[in-house]
Amino acid sequence: MKNSIRTGLLAIGLTLTAGSCLLPAQTVDSRHLSVEGYARCNDFLNSARLRDVLLNTHVSGLVGVAAGLTTLPEDGNWYEWAYNYPTFGIGLSHDFAGLMKFKPYVPSGTKEPVDSRLGDIVNLYGWAQFDWVRTRAFRFGPAIELGLAYSDQCYHHKNNPSNVYIGSHVFFDVGAGLHAECFLTPQWALTGGVYLTHHSNAMHTAENCGTNELSLSVGTRYYLAPVQFTPRSAVRPERPEYPKGLHLQVSAAAGILCFTDEQNAYDRNGHRERRAPARPRVVLCTELVWRYSPVFATGIGAEGGWSDNSYWMTDVLQTGREDDPDNYSPFHAGIYLTQEFHYRQISAHVIVGKYLSKRTGLADRFGPVLKKVGMRYQFARLGGLFAGVDLRDTHRGLNLEWSLGYRF
Repeated sequence: MKNSIRTGLLAIGLTLTAGSCLLPAQTVDSRHLSVEGYARCNDFLNSARLRDVLLNTHVSGLVGVAAGLTTLPEDGNWYEWAYNYPTFGIGLSHDFAGLMKFKPYVPSGTKEPVDSRLGDIVNLYGWAQFDWVRTRAFRFGPAIELGLAYSDQCYHHKNNPSNVYIGSHVFFDVGAGLHAECFLTPQWALTGGVYLTHHSNAMHTAENCGTNELSLSVGTRYYLAPVQFTPRSAVRPERPEYPKGLHLQVSAAAGILCFTDEQNAYDRNGHRERRAPARPRVVLCTELVWRYSPVFATGIGAEGGWSDNSYWMTDVLQTGREDDPDNYSPFHAGIYLTQEFHYRQISAHVIVGKYLSKRTGLADRFGPVLKKVGMRYQFARLGGLFAGVDLRDTHRGLNLEWSLGYRF
């Protein structure tokens, strides 16, 4: 229960962070608003052997509603023009995954099967759609979704032992895909799309392999006011002021992580009832970034961090041996390249680099690559202060890190 509450609070925080990104600063009126109803056919992929272990059938149905806020050329905003007038919004959907057929689990030493399963999934998310093609009658481009989800079924070592995919009742919903919109009238449009969606709790509990679904979507969207098409080439707002040149950015981040291999170590040694603890992580980062346009910035960075690791214990439990004790350390250091994408006070970034010191014993077989993606919110009235969230690939799991920093 405590893990569910903790994961729920983190999910809500991430959704609010995403929501600030998805709500541009403009007047909300009937000219900008739309509502949509849609249905999706979800195919659960065989990630982490989900079909082999748990599913007899792997297709579910989903229904949802969404409210959208469309940016318009007449708003005269340069960022909206640069991104070809995206649409932002919030949505709510219900996936009837619990109606699929599941494989029974028979514990070793018994003949009585246990009813192990996934449950229905309710998603509350923010979304954004961007247009590569934009004409009077048709729109097409990428879409992203980010929010939180709830299911009444999650992993339990006795009651739901095969569901190692959903580790808590509250977890994250992350999706991306391609959307299309065909206007039937100035206010009505048919919508469709292809999406890939991932559900997990970002290793705040274990077990938590996550699920991946490939979806086909169809729906209908209604605009509260008639949509008037204006070619992008006909409007070019004045370029905004932005902090040009080189900037030093420093930040401190913290997060928690449950290791799947630590949980596996308990399971293999007859302690399935014992849960892998949530272990804290702290990271300090320094970046030198060149902002060369309102939208783009590129830079280099260095980081150092500490994590409460149990690599020595889990490696001994799983393999019966350990590496040289000098190869185990709770500290790490790394260097990286970062690419930022800005929209008003929001920025998203992609980070790729190399660990210079990451002595974690048997984990070194995964390689020294440092990888993160995330976003930040710049507080306009507080100088260079910003808050952010990053998703890091630790090689032993994915980890969320919440940060606070300052840009000089």
